[in-house]
Amino acid sequence: MKSSIITVLLLVVINTISAESGVTPDIIEFRELTSGLSSAGDLFEHIYSESNFISETLLVDSILYPDSVQRNFYYVIPPGCDPGVENPLFVWLHGGVSSADLRTMEPETLMERYLIPRLLCEGYLIAFPCGQMDATWWDPVGEEGILRIVRWMKKNFNVDDSRVFVGGFSDGASGSFSLMMCSPSCFAGYLAFSGHIGVAAIDGSRATYLPGLSNRPGIVSHSDEDGLYPTGKMAPTITLAESAGAVIEYHTFQGFEHDPSYLPQLEDRIFEFLAETERERFPGSIIWEAGEPSGCDWLMVDSIIPWPLIGNDMDYNTLLVSDRLRFGFYPDWEYEGDGVFVSGTVDGDVPAARLGLAEGDVIVGFAGEDITTLDEIGILQEGMLPGDSFSIAILRNGETLEMQDMFNPPEYYWLLPRTGPSVRVEAVYSQNRFDITVNRFCRIRLLLHPEMVDFGSDIIVNCNGYEIFRRSVEEDGKFAMDNLMENLDLERCYTAELELDLEELLPPLM
Repeated sequence: MKSSIITVLLLVVINTISAESGVTPDIIEFRELTSGLSSAGDLFEHIYSESNFISETLLVDSILYPDSVQRNFYYVIPPGCDPGVENPLFVWLHGGVSSADLRTMEPETLMERYLIPRLLCEGYLIAFPCGQMDATWWDPVGEEGILRIVRWMKKNFNVDDSRVFVGGFSDGASGSFSLMMCSPSCFAGYLAFSGHIGVAAIDGSRATYLPGLSNRPGIVSHSDEDGLYPTGKMAPTITLAESAGAVIEYHTFQGFEHDPSYLPQLEDRIFEFLAETERERFPGSIIWEAGEPSGCDWLMVDSIIPWPLIGNDMDYNTLLVSDRLRFGFYPDWEYEGDGVFVSGTVDGDVPAARLGLAEGDVIVGFAGEDITTLDEIGILQEGMLPGDSFSIAILRNGETLEMQDMFNPPEYYWLLPRTGPSVRVEAVYSQNRFDITVNRFCRIRLLLHPEMVDFGSDIIVNCNGYEIFRRSVEEDGKFAMDNLMENLDLERCYTAELELDLEELLPPLM
């Protein structure tokens, strides 16, 4: 892998001067540093060189998550990978992310997975984060883990900043939706197969809002016989997202349950989408709605003031009904014996909790029949309805226990449950002028680059029809370096930020 010793040494010198003397690195020095880089990875000593690439083999490493847990992830290098050429990166999120154990992958099954062989053939680096309970795709810990893995890949390979994609099936799809509504900046687009657009809000209590999906395109799919997320229930949520501005190419399939076996029918279109999609470097407009500190591209929302309301507060939301027959336990997919091994239970009023199922129990019977696999339980459930009673047999400490309970009755729930207010920001820029509309007072930051604005002239910001800022902004070498090192996004080396407290800058109560 190409590495620039000169640029690394220059970085050390700049940081040493800054640390010892308190002098902010000059913007000219920053430009001299970055002008010699082919990728942000050139700032680091690479693990791999061109001579020791191991392609088409499942490799493993680990990173430290925000909860101080070191977790494994996997990655694959495409054949013929040239360190001098930028490579697109695909981040594949697995399903079943809420189990207690960290997901593992087997090298021998890699090429059996849908889309993976063609992604490698098309020259994609592929990263496989591993999720688990307390580090799901939609909680802050798991989300940051995904972003750190993206940065790890950028440190060690020549990644094309404009062509980083994320996608997955089931929970992987739900996690892809979440990333687009919470932290989309490093991605060009997403693939969401048989997922639920509201899981991050429902299971993760995240403040996700559908207008955020307007900033990145995605391919989304569902199937009609899916026992978890069937087309009939999920299609209206996609229509709702599109009414909020989401850019979604939606596909539905007939005759498929909750499995990805329909993907070969979609494969050609998927790769056309990936080939034609690139992240816009500095988009001229952004619509962002947030209930927590977050942002998209050059627009960051740092805080929200709940009251007063100063604009339209429409929420794109809807009621859904849950009538799925749900036990509420996590199976151990690695268990090789007869029966269904219980690795944990979900919280709440569900049959597994009421029955007292615990880790280590093995379900060996259901509805009066012996069972050896989870699929057999599914077959026996056919024809049962919410509220129906059932019997279950479990093996615990060598003893077989017979139990009875009932499935929960249908429950109505919000697609996106709310725990607090949000701020909706619509922002556009042209030359040195930014026009912003908000529905609540908030603190925002605008990230600036010399290809966005002329730093030699005043920058003008209008908000809700009022001019709130008009003066020059200086580029800051230290900010530029900190921003580059934090995001490893060489395509977007922002060199200044403009902080705006709208509560102070806008006229009182407007």
